[in-house]
Amino acid sequence: MRMRKLIVSFLFLITGNCALAQFNTDSTQYDWHPNVMGRGPVRGYEVSYTGITNFNVSSKSDIYGDGKAKIDYNRIFKTKLRFPILVKKNLKIAGGIEYSDEEIHFRDSEKITYPFYRRLHDKNMKSLGGSFYLMTQWKRNRYFMLRFNGKLKGDYWKDYIGDVSKYTFLKMEISPVVGWKINKYKSWGVGVAFSYTFGDPLVFPTFVYNHTFADKWGVEAFLPAKVKLRYQPSELCFIYAKTYLKGGSYSINFDEQPFEEENIDSGNPDLSDFKTLEFRRSDVNFSLEIEKGITDWLWLSFESGYRSNINFDVTNKNNVLSLSGSKLTSEDNIIDSHANGGMFYNLTLFIVPSKTLLKKFGLK
Repeated sequence: MRMRKLIVSFLFLITGNCALAQFNTDSTQYDWHPNVMGRGPVRGYEVSYTGITNFNVSSKSDIYGDGKAKIDYNRIFKTKLRFPILVKKNLKIAGGIEYSDEEIHFRDSEKITYPFYRRLHDKNMKSLGGSFYLMTQWKRNRYFMLRFNGKLKGDYWKDYIGDVSKYTFLKMEISPVVGWKINKYKSWGVGVAFSYTFGDPLVFPTFVYNHTFADKWGVEAFLPAKVKLRYQPSELCFIYAKTYLKGGSYSINFDEQPFEEENIDSGNPDLSDFKTLEFRRSDVNFSLEIEKGITDWLWLSFESGYRSNINFDVTNKNNVLSLSGSKLTSEDNIIDSHANGGMFYNLTLFIVPSKTLLKKFGLK
């Protein structure tokens, strides 16, 4: 009898200690996900069209001289698909596939003689690639988030692509973040990013902040890249006031044959002498966006605002890495340009993976 009591007591101590250890180490009971209550719908698939109204551009170059022209329009077509890869209590992995096509059209293009403008006119600048997202619980209410994307950006669907390395068109970005979920209405984090947000490849610190501070109001920020104020007037409607940086780099071959007068005793290399050049641009945008649900799974958004240019340059350095705090305009640019500010608009149709949609496919 005494031996039985000792065995029971021993088992109790073991299971009790194990249970206590599990209670102390198991963090799945904590709310750790960086999303907060009141945020807008998640976009599963989207297709969008962006139009930038006419604006002036001016350029300076030690090789090609100065130039001025007017751009009639700058249009961007984009489609993107996001999908889950792995979903667990403390680990979520998702992926994305994206394609976009951008074109710049100059006014009175037949009269333009500046080489940069003549070659950029109506050129299809494409972007094709994928994204990888990882969010995991680190400890209790702490999380780790990683976003990585790799894209082929440029006019690479040309006959000359065999003359250059396939890595010439590859652009990669990565941004790890460590954060804390304060409660279901607030989360924040800090990290670092390697990105083309400023046009040039740049490493800079980041600060993430999500806060629903009132019944229908909230703020979402990924500084210094973007910040937006959110208002939700109804269940199927969100209104955002946004400020954000938007930039990128295209590897381009300026292969058009020049006018005869461009080569008359100029002594300068033609743009087509370079196998590829980097066209780098970035803008800061101020806008108002309205998202409206047609149903709980089909949504439409319209955004309009003002764009202010940071750079609009051409360089033959396709792997120049800058650190935060250095000059945003490279001294190695072949052509330094500035595009005047102007209005822009964006129209997006997107699908939300709602409960109604998942039930239709038998997934809920």
